[in-house]
Amino acid sequence: MACFLRPGVVALHWTDDRDDPQYERSAEALKMLSSSTDARGRKIKVVKVHAPRKLLRTKEECLGLAPVSDGTIGREEGELLPGSYINFYMANGAIILPQFGDIERDRMAVETLSEAMPERTIVPVMSREILCGGGNIHCITQQ
Repeated sequence: MACFLRPGVVALHWTDDRDDPQYERSAEALKMLSSSTDARGRKIKVVKVHAPRKLLRTKEECLGLAPVSDGTIGREEGELLPGSYINFYMANGAIILPQFGDIERDRMAVETLSEAMPERTIVPVMSREILCGGGNIHCITQQ
């Protein structure tokens, strides 16, 4: 949803689409962050990182998965996937940035974060299969 890029600067998952289930959360977060200050009393700067357009699970992404009887939720074709560029990994001198195959939005995310963090190299990585399994780049780097 959001990530501190440096003191006083936050990247926020954003959509302009009022029909997107994430819109209200993003708008509320923007309102809260924009009216907040950091520990030194500086107004928080918010960098909107536009979400990929609607990502739907494809038939091919569901093939080869056997139904599981232990309560695990299977993959369904047409299911909305919760893709976010905010689920990046911040390494020394770099950002490992998820990409989803939405060429325009993938490019916009690279440009936005390059501008917000010119001291870091942005490394785009196609990560749709990670997203299909739940989570993304930041999630799989934890623990």
